[in-house]
Parts: sequence; C-alpha cells; structure tokens
Amino acid sequence: MDDPLRLGIVGVGTLTLRAILPHMTQDDIADRVIVTAVCDPVLERASAAAERFGVPTAVSDVDDLLKRDDVDLVTVVSPIGLHAEHALEAIEAGKHVHVNKTMTTTVDEADRVIERAQRRDVRIVASPGEVLRPQLTRTREL
Repeated sequence: MDDPLRLGIVGVGTLTLRAILPHMTQDDIADRVIVTAVCDPVLERASAAAERFGVPTAVSDVDDLLKRDDVDLVTVVSPIGLHAEHALEAIEAGKHVHVNKTMTTTVDEADRVIERAQRRDVRIVASPGEVLRPQLTRTREL
C-alpha cells in the first residue's frame, strides 16, 4: 500500500476542533492519512489542538506549514475570506488542497485557484458551499 497522505490543517477554529481533527486522527484511517501539522495565527490554539489530538507540529504562520516536507496535502479551514489566499499559497508550495466550505468568495478567485492548481499539477477539492447559498444568506439577514 502507498504511504499515507500527510495532512496540514490551516485554521484551528470550532470546525477543526469538533469535526476535522476528531475525524482525521482516527486510528482506522492512519494507513491513508495522518495529520502532521496544524496552523493558526494564535499559536496557543494550534499548540493546544496539536497536543489534544496527537499532532506533532503546531505553527502560527501558514508559510511555516507550507515549507514542511511532511505535509503533502493542506486542508484550508481559515475564515472564508482567506480561503483563496491560503489555497493559492498552498498550491504554489506544491501541496494538494482541500478547501472547506466555501472554496472562495468569488468566481474569479475560484477560477484563479483552479487554473493555478492545473498549472502546478496538484489536486484541489472543495466541500459544498452551503453557507453561501442565497437561501441561507437571506436567512441570516432576517
């Protein structure tokens, strides 16, 4: 079997703590993916998450995560307004990218991410963008 993908996570907020890290650190997927690093601008938050979930590395700077040789794939769970920036930086670093809800805030940003991934020959995937659906946007406005 191939070596597991080595995952770095950008953003250690509620979604990462309640869903992504609990799921991605399960023993039954360790042969396919292992979390090797977490990143958050608040280093204490990244360090606490790393300790809680057995992740070996915590950093506060995205560039530090992207320079790591033990990260093949980055999942972007930062605030939505930073998704395009973080995805583009990861792609430029030669990392595969998963962007969590929503990929970008504009079609132009999404097009840039897709084009750059094709040019750098890395894979990208985005979770469904439910949070930006017109019905949900309108509901929040009410």
